[in-house]
Amino acid sequence: MVKVIRQGVYYMDGRLVKESEAFMTSDKKEIAEKNTVTYGILSAHTKSMGETLALKPDAVFLYDQTDVLRTLDFVGMKEFPASTYLMEGLFDGEFLRSAAKKWGGAYLSENLGARDAFACEQAAKSGQLLFASDALSCGALGAMTLSEKEGDLLRFFTKGTAEEPRRGLLAVYLKGKLRKGVGPTDVALAVSQALGRAGDFAEGKYLEVFGAGVSGLSMDYRIALDCALGRTQCRSSVWTTDAKTKEYFENHLRATDFKSLAPVQPAYYDGAVVVDLSDIEPMIGMEGKIMTVREFLAAPPEEYLHEGRVSLSATSVDVRYATYETVAEMAEILRGVALGGETACGILQYSKPVTLALAENGYLNALLCAGVDYNELLSSVTDGEDADLCWDGGVRLDARTIAATLANGGKLTSALGLDYPKRFKKYKFDPAPYTSRMENLIGKPQKGAQLAYGEAIEPLPEFPPLPENLELTIDGEEGSIAVLIDDFASYAWSYAIEDRERGAFVALAKSFPERLRAHLIDWGILPLTYEKFAFKEGDVLHLEKIAEFVKAGEERIVAKVVGKRRSKDIVLTLGKLTAEERKILLAGGKNNLVRGK
Repeated sequence: MVKVIRQGVYYMDGRLVKESEAFMTSDKKEIAEKNTVTYGILSAHTKSMGETLALKPDAVFLYDQTDVLRTLDFVGMKEFPASTYLMEGLFDGEFLRSAAKKWGGAYLSENLGARDAFACEQAAKSGQLLFASDALSCGALGAMTLSEKEGDLLRFFTKGTAEEPRRGLLAVYLKGKLRKGVGPTDVALAVSQALGRAGDFAEGKYLEVFGAGVSGLSMDYRIALDCALGRTQCRSSVWTTDAKTKEYFENHLRATDFKSLAPVQPAYYDGAVVVDLSDIEPMIGMEGKIMTVREFLAAPPEEYLHEGRVSLSATSVDVRYATYETVAEMAEILRGVALGGETACGILQYSKPVTLALAENGYLNALLCAGVDYNELLSSVTDGEDADLCWDGGVRLDARTIAATLANGGKLTSALGLDYPKRFKKYKFDPAPYTSRMENLIGKPQKGAQLAYGEAIEPLPEFPPLPENLELTIDGEEGSIAVLIDDFASYAWSYAIEDRERGAFVALAKSFPERLRAHLIDWGILPLTYEKFAFKEGDVLHLEKIAEFVKAGEERIVAKVVGKRRSKDIVLTLGKLTAEERKILLAGGKNNLVRGK
């Protein structure tokens, strides 16, 4: 089904050729590296293609980023430097609306649908580079999206560019054609299974999707697959564009946003994933395991057995952000079926325009009559991730397999070869749900507009500069404190701002990921590492002449830890600082530094 090539490859003569067999000279390789779609997009958005790229995106999507907006207000930003879309989070609708007015952005309320949907339907263009504060997939339209953390977004908004290290590029080469009953999630799971055997092969790399098999996939399938490919831990993905991409833009009243994109042969990639779509079959993804549904039914893993029988049941199914064709196909499989009292299915809408079309074409009726809860999450589904499709909260299945399983009374059933109509009524996009609710002020900041602060969201305070000496309470509630970080999967980036507001000057950990370290420094928090010492809550950390230590660029310092029954000198390591980082820490954070200029 999927083959992983873990060496350089050339796309030439319409096929992939291993570097060891291509016999290309170094100068020809250098040219071939520039012939990829990815290189073309990145080079158009940076001044130079060195080891570090200074990228300027075409648009930015902010989802629930009140701390970024508070910071931009603090440093006195006048206008968004790129088209910026503010997506509503939990309780910050009025605040985001006021930010759109103040700096000239677009505000969208959450009930319009998934952020990916709006970006694809109304904003992303072929050849664009997009920044997003959360996962966003527009690769199928020929747009690259980089998910950026708060610090990187602030660097862009204040400097006009954000730094990105040069990364590896993998070709995802599609061939063959999917069989009926097989969907995008099945492809993504098969790819994940193959990449899992190859270790962290795709992690942090760019993916470029092309090949003869692309033309056989509808745009709905491509968009869903592109979203699912994000689970490979890749940095970003982009697809070749064709006549179907052009038709998608035309249907969404954006014909001029289409651009033809394809690698120029010969094009060089650092590795490849070759997917024969004809061989893909319905898959099931569980924690730590991926296999075909056929294999699962033949020999279920022991943990899914109870008294000799498969204990997995479809009592709560959550299909999230389902595109038009996904829902239409589910509706055809479930047409005339009654789910019954023990089986439940919830589908969260992809977008209001898609919901409108599903209703007009009769697909929503078929689902509701079958007993499906449309645009509702099931309370029994506890999966915390924004999974595209999940079953029983923790098991991943494609929508077609889910529908086949529901139609079979909750017994796991493959949709391969299932008898149901595969031709759907065409989706006609109606922009009314967007235009009637979206406030678009891009490039039109309102004179005198101010952010709508209140009890829930307050202005960012000015943080004090780094004092000469520090006396910090470990994990104190407020005042001068040091934060002990034991687990990075649980330390959200926004915590750095909250900790700084509580009075944190120091974060302590055995080690720091590079980007988190830079983020803490941006907020005036010293990321100090330690070895073989057990800090206790309430201990007092004494750092003498710390400002002098930072100013001199020293990497290690002796600190004193005082507890109830102990007093001990320990060595803490800050590591090498750039001149800019020293200035930021001494100023008490980048906010103070930027504001002072």
